[in-house]
Amino acid sequence: MAEEVLRQIERQCYAIERAYHNGFCGQGHLHAIEACLRNLSRVASLLRTETADELNDSLIDLRRILLAQNVEQDQAYSAGRVYSGVRGRPSINVSKQQIEFLMKQGHTVKQMAKILGCSSSFLYRKSKLLGIPLRKLQTQVTEEELTQHVTRLHSLYPNTGSEIMRGLLRAEGLFVQRRRVREVLTHIDPTAAARRWSSAIARRVYHVPHPNSLWHIDGNMRLIRWGFVVHGGIDGKSRLITYLGCNTNNRASTVLTQFVKATCLYGLPSRVRSDHGGENSQIALFMNLVQGVERRSHITGESVHNQRIERLWRDVFLHVLQYFYNLFHSLEDSEVLDPDDDVHKMSLQIVFLPEIQKRLDLFRNGWNHHKLRTEKNKTPVQIWTAGMLSNMEANCRAINNVFGEDPYSTHTLEELLAQHGIDNFPVTDDDEDHFPAVVVDQPRINLSHQQQQNILQAIETISDASAKYQTCCREIANILQDG
Repeated sequence: MAEEVLRQIERQCYAIERAYHNGFCGQGHLHAIEACLRNLSRVASLLRTETADELNDSLIDLRRILLAQNVEQDQAYSAGRVYSGVRGRPSINVSKQQIEFLMKQGHTVKQMAKILGCSSSFLYRKSKLLGIPLRKLQTQVTEEELTQHVTRLHSLYPNTGSEIMRGLLRAEGLFVQRRRVREVLTHIDPTAAARRWSSAIARRVYHVPHPNSLWHIDGNMRLIRWGFVVHGGIDGKSRLITYLGCNTNNRASTVLTQFVKATCLYGLPSRVRSDHGGENSQIALFMNLVQGVERRSHITGESVHNQRIERLWRDVFLHVLQYFYNLFHSLEDSEVLDPDDDVHKMSLQIVFLPEIQKRLDLFRNGWNHHKLRTEKNKTPVQIWTAGMLSNMEANCRAINNVFGEDPYSTHTLEELLAQHGIDNFPVTDDDEDHFPAVVVDQPRINLSHQQQQNILQAIETISDASAKYQTCCREIANILQDG
């Protein structure tokens, strides 16, 4: 009996040691130590007195170390203290920018107080002095105005529920109660509300220690018939979408460019998980160069194990891609679109690529600001930010080098790689024969910059997507005929 208890204590200590070195010890490990102490006391009479006392003291020391680490992590990002030189407590220095930054992400007063290391009552008093209305966080908008906003967004995303809709509104600066959004959605389309309620799925527990510990990346091929591929990445801990882009090719260099841009904004992840597709080969090389090979910086496996991004694709198709999927099939049924025709394919790229990317960007902003029921109604942005701020002192690769420059400024891939200390990188796609990937056929038409500008001017005043596409086809055909 005593031997089994000692073996269990040994296993728990090994697990705590690994977690401690990786920088993510938490309350669960403290509870494990308490359980070890209780079980040790139950079998202490079966052990030598010296052995039992030494083991008990070691467990108590380990508990004290973990308690100290948890306190340091909880206070990793806190407001500064100002010492005036007189008796009394130092004053807490909370700036207006700090409060407005956390408010913009939708944090409650209690959450902001925990992040800043102060009390809620202090934060209320400080915000009143700074002229920030903490008690009136909701946007003052009439029912008619709210209905107009929701109707407009609902026309773009007809399958969107109340939380994604609130995220879309929050991304536009409108903070509205869930009840009001639900009522408007039910009034606009009651059938869709009933369908969403009946299609709810049971969720499983998924655990990642920190933000940026693991990114899930993948490509979506639902529109590949018409020459479009969507590539995306999502943080495993917070479910923050780090990038979501539509391209007309599936090259490894294109995927790498989007990934590196995201790392300049959100920091370099500790590990990346993807499938075995050849389009991910340069990301694998990049991660192994920067983070190291032996630690499995790039993990490959079956798509069923890449669950975060696979689950995201369901929502991306439902809210964004399904509209274009049905539209393109409708154009084919009307015999105005032939996917094998170069003129038609080029017209699709000119007309719909910017529109698809625009809707993907709106969806990404809305998703990152929508509340997650299983995360105590926090948004992905809140979870990511709070996780980074509360673990600033942790010795963990996932936390290091987080805040960088804006990745969407004009940079070449070479300049982006240089920010990670890489001056020479094989960014050509000559090796893709060794790593098979899905190939997207390109239209065999070369248009000059001036010709493209003339086409854009001819279609910019047309609002209907089908009419804009057909006009673009005629313009390209005229250019080819004149040439």
